[in-house]
Amino acid sequence: MNNSLYLISGLLLLVIIILAFLWFIRRQLQDDSITIAGNFQGEKVMFVFPHPDDEITCAGTLKKLNEESNETILLTLTKGEAGTTNGLVDESDPFQKKAALGRLRQQELEAVGQLLGLDRLEIFNFPDHGIEDIDPDLMKKLLKDKIEYYQPTILVTYDDRIGLYGHPDHIAIARYVKEIFLQGQEKSGFSVKQMYQVTLPQPTIATALKISASFRQNYALFANNTLPAPTMAVKISKFGKFKRDAMLLHRSQRPTFDEMQPYFALVPPFIYFRIFDKEYFTQVTK
Repeated sequence: MNNSLYLISGLLLLVIIILAFLWFIRRQLQDDSITIAGNFQGEKVMFVFPHPDDEITCAGTLKKLNEESNETILLTLTKGEAGTTNGLVDESDPFQKKAALGRLRQQELEAVGQLLGLDRLEIFNFPDHGIEDIDPDLMKKLLKDKIEYYQPTILVTYDDRIGLYGHPDHIAIARYVKEIFLQGQEKSGFSVKQMYQVTLPQPTIATALKISASFRQNYALFANNTLPAPTMAVKISKFGKFKRDAMLLHRSQRPTFDEMQPYFALVPPFIYFRIFDKEYFTQVTK
């Protein structure tokens, strides 16, 4: 009997220690002062990103929106052909490598769209790492036409300061979308009522600077600027498994996810996404 009590007491102590450790880790990453978004109902939300895998930044939010009977649309402007291959594409011929990687990443994104329940997915063929070289008026006309066609009530994209971690395609698209949104607020009949940009709280930024060499290197290029402060957080613990599975579907980009979200594929999602339990956004205002 005493042995059983000792065993139970030991197990309870172990559980308490583990929970305390997880709570401590989470406190280093999250900002609980940010307002948590409630349920969304009846919205039509358009996400606009340059690359396949950019949607992972808000994959939990995407799944939450679909679970709450909102309509979701994702526009991805490139096929990500300039990205890493993770050894899944023959790189001996650079031209063929780009074409093959573009096809693979499109397939990966289409699978993610099905997993997350996207209502509409459009993938374009603008050059990866070349968005800023495209005539801005051409890009903005395309985006305006898509907004007019789909009539979204909410827009979501990257921030227009540093594009989360300095990617020029991120910044360019964010600036175009923001410009269209702000101009549209002055016009009657413009369907979009709110716009949000993906961002990170300071604790997460501080951690990313420590663990990710690429984030640290790119972020340093914007020493006089920083990500906009979050104004809204979306709780995604319930949808963590979907976010984990979406990352796994982007097989070609696995090294990037392993760097930015260490051990995401090893730790059970019901634990992992009690730590990484929020996605953060800042609302764009006039």
